[in-house]
Amino acid sequence: MDATDQPINQRFVQRLVDDLRTPKASIFFGDLIASAGLGWLLFANALGPWNGFFRGMSFVVAALLLYRALAFIHELFHQQSMAKFRFVWHVLAGVPLLIPFLLYLPIHQNHHSSKAYGTKEDGEYEHFQGRARLAIAKLFALNLALPLALWVRFALLTPLAVLHSPIRTQMIPEFVHLALRLPFRAADIKESSRAEAFAIEWMCAVFSWGLVCLCVLGYGEVVLLWAALVILIATLNTIRTLGATHLYVEGAEGRNAREQMLDSTNLDSRSPLALLLCPVGLRFHALHHIAPYLPYHALPEAHHRLMQALPQGSEYHQLTVPSFSQGLQRLWRATSERS
Repeated sequence: MDATDQPINQRFVQRLVDDLRTPKASIFFGDLIASAGLGWLLFANALGPWNGFFRGMSFVVAALLLYRALAFIHELFHQQSMAKFRFVWHVLAGVPLLIPFLLYLPIHQNHHSSKAYGTKEDGEYEHFQGRARLAIAKLFALNLALPLALWVRFALLTPLAVLHSPIRTQMIPEFVHLALRLPFRAADIKESSRAEAFAIEWMCAVFSWGLVCLCVLGYGEVVLLWAALVILIATLNTIRTLGATHLYVEGAEGRNAREQMLDSTNLDSRSPLALLLCPVGLRFHALHHIAPYLPYHALPEAHHRLMQALPQGSEYHQLTVPSFSQGLQRLWRATSERS
């Protein structure tokens, strides 16, 4: 067997990057506070008495910064010991955008599973093969409905679930969550996480009714701009999903970590487009699936080590692309033929 055909050994990867696995709280907090703080400041500027160009630029940059802040939701799953960081993230991003961790936690639980990955049981995986145009159009269309869906989820379903338990057990798991595959029934949140999730859910309910109060008090422009912000952030994430995550060819059986890696993409680029669309380590999605324990700030160094240690033309090199457009092309080639 040629050296370039040798499959990547997980133990080899772990030995190579094991010293990078400890999350650095100062980096996490500094990045989050700077991104969210400046993002909300620019969002406020977009509502100010400035000319249209300045307001528009403030809004776009605010969306990019808050998109970065929200992207930490992925790190929350893989670094669940960082409880203080999770609380601060909810205050600065999760609650004011109505996208708390509880919408993501039950979806991501199966995404790294060797039994569920890439199957109908994986809510983060949709079947694009032979239907990519339709699937992509559906994703962008659903983004337009997201602000209203989030408001209904927390303003109405949260309090109604107290009065009528089937809403909690039947409707909520099938309604709003961060699944790519729709319709999809989310798994139950584990018992150890339910108390925290319930508290955050009610914070989101209060915020949702705060939006209503703003409308009643004559500040409807704030609510409309908030809705536009949520749509733009969701759209940025959809674009990232297409060019820098997976190949989205569904299988009947799950895949192990190496197979998940081969089905994923690394974007080895520091272009402004790559950095803006794939914040918080999301450029290295294939690496993440072979070493999901690594914190986001360790991924560039881990990727560099692997690229240097493995022979040119290895399977790891082959799934690494130098530009976002080539990531899109990789997805398109994988899904162009009908299954």
